[in-house]
Amino acid sequence: MKTKFSYPVAIIDVGSNSVRLMIASEIGKQKYTLTSRLAEGMINNRLATTSILRTANAVALFFDLALSKRCKSVFIFATAAVRNSDNGNEFCVKVKNMTGLEVHVVSGKLEAELALLGALNGKDGKVVDIGGASTEVAFKENGEIVYFESYKVGAVHLKDLYGRDKNSIVFNLQNTFKAPRRTYSGDVFAVGGTVSTLASMLLKLEKFESEKVHGYFISKQALACLVDELFELSFEEISQKYPTAKPRADVISGGAQILYELLNCYNFNGVYVSESDNLEGYLEYLKNEEAKD
Repeated sequence: MKTKFSYPVAIIDVGSNSVRLMIASEIGKQKYTLTSRLAEGMINNRLATTSILRTANAVALFFDLALSKRCKSVFIFATAAVRNSDNGNEFCVKVKNMTGLEVHVVSGKLEAELALLGALNGKDGKVVDIGGASTEVAFKENGEIVYFESYKVGAVHLKDLYGRDKNSIVFNLQNTFKAPRRTYSGDVFAVGGTVSTLASMLLKLEKFESEKVHGYFISKQALACLVDELFELSFEEISQKYPTAKPRADVISGGAQILYELLNCYNFNGVYVSESDNLEGYLEYLKNEEAKD
């Protein structure tokens, strides 16, 4: 793929739940998000036509916004919903027809590497990335990835399979996650809309504030109480009590359960939320690839 770029550069991340845009210059960055639910309604491992069109339109909207901001380079990458579906190429073709750009469909391992690059800022540590259709866990020691798992389970995926049947969700997760054979040192960071939303809920924010969410520690004890509450509340009650959760009200309980079961499985006491994530990670990836050319 073409990796040479000039600032300002636009990076579009096509996730299973949302499409995100980061416009980065040499002095700063701006981020935008649209909830498009690409993984919603997936049947027989095929993306729904309506979900493909809805998400491609969101990408095209962000592409036009990037051009209006005078971006000199635009890159698009996609994760689990496109990677794991049998008709993910239909989405890529649709985006190519609308923007003229190729979609870089990243592997599970590269997706985890992007999270590491974004959240750790060159340091060692552990990163959990909870998405709509997959969850990645990766550890970095001495500058190298020493542990990696990509689980085909995410917040939208769970909602489509089980709705709000907590017992079925817990059973699925406990039979999916597996503990590593050894322990690893380092702090644990989490990225993605699920953990950012959970942090804003625990902080009781009336509106989402990235600077308050970034670095917030979600303890297992606090998360356990929140998970129980989320499964007791209706979608409407979640939206009313936690305004920042409104766009994810129907999937946040499953997403919270994913995080809780991960903490149990990996014996983590909690996670630090990082608002620096795959978007920043992809920018670093581009820099690294350009250096190789």
